[in-house]
Amino acid sequence: MKSLLTGFAFLLAATTTSLAATFSFPSDDPAATVDIPDAWQPSETDYGVEATSEDGNTYISFDIAGESDMDQVMTDVFAFLEQNGVVPDPASQKESKDTLNGMPFETLDWSGTDADGPVSIGVGILGLSPEKIAIVTYWASKEGEAANMEGVGKILATIKPAP
Repeated sequence: MKSLLTGFAFLLAATTTSLAATFSFPSDDPAATVDIPDAWQPSETDYGVEATSEDGNTYISFDIAGESDMDQVMTDVFAFLEQNGVVPDPASQKESKDTLNGMPFETLDWSGTDADGPVSIGVGILGLSPEKIAIVTYWASKEGEAANMEGVGKILATIKPAP
């Protein structure tokens, strides 16, 4: 009986543990790394990496910008949200300043809508170094946010400057 329980515990751990890949981004000149579970189907973008939760209800991306391209990267972030039908409610905007993994982190958050209904939207700026920032874009259905918040937190806990 004891070995059956041990076997079941091992099987349960194996099925609930998600393998993750470490991404150095952008790939041509890495400024940061982040671990994203394989189940989130991470992929490289022009400026970084993006991923969508296994249930398809939560999106997160990390883009790198410097002084010379910060405006363009921010423009691209908001254009991406608009192209995907994500509409923030300006009256719901909240700003916060904190630290994340020992680095300054400023966020703008909104409630809004997309084609499927109510969503939460966030754009954060993480100071990696005096020359580089990571822009974190987050978009989730209300149900997706509740279901995937722990996973998002685990991903965010891994971001750090590239060695």
